[in-house]
Amino acid sequence: MNNKPSGFTLIELVIVIVVLGILAVTAMPRLINLQADARIAALNGLKGGMQSAADMVYPIAIKEGLTSVSSTTISIEGDPVSIAYGYPAAFSRQTWSKLIEATFADAIHNSNDPADWYFHNPGGGDEDNSIRFMPKSRIKPSDNCYLIYSEATETDVPHFEFVTSGC
Repeated sequence: MNNKPSGFTLIELVIVIVVLGILAVTAMPRLINLQADARIAALNGLKGGMQSAADMVYPIAIKEGLTSVSSTTISIEGDPVSIAYGYPAAFSRQTWSKLIEATFADAIHNSNDPADWYFHNPGGGDEDNSIRFMPKSRIKPSDNCYLIYSEATETDVPHFEFVTSGC
């Protein structure tokens, strides 16, 4: 009879553990970067929704002759929406919360409120006519992970800018 022991030797187990450790060390940075990529993708998705909403509002403003007015409201599905020069204004409550089906909360004053997105008007909204939108996991503007929407002016269409160095 052949009494050969079955199982793994100690050296085989050590080699397997070392190989698994090496794989974990090389794969971990990629998994960590996935979170940043997910935040950036979410910001891109928000930008796409905002751009689509702006593209739908502008023809209505043209039809009503409001493309040269710096600040007014327009009715979208029965809701008054603030616009500037025919495009959505840089206000969360008066504009974006009505155009996009998502909940928005003020990142400075209502940071404890559960929301899909958090916003911050750097200059109070009226001074610089821009608004920042941050994802849930990067709620502070100082985290440097946000989308800036700058509303239209008399000479320029609205534009978007990403700050993703802290995502």
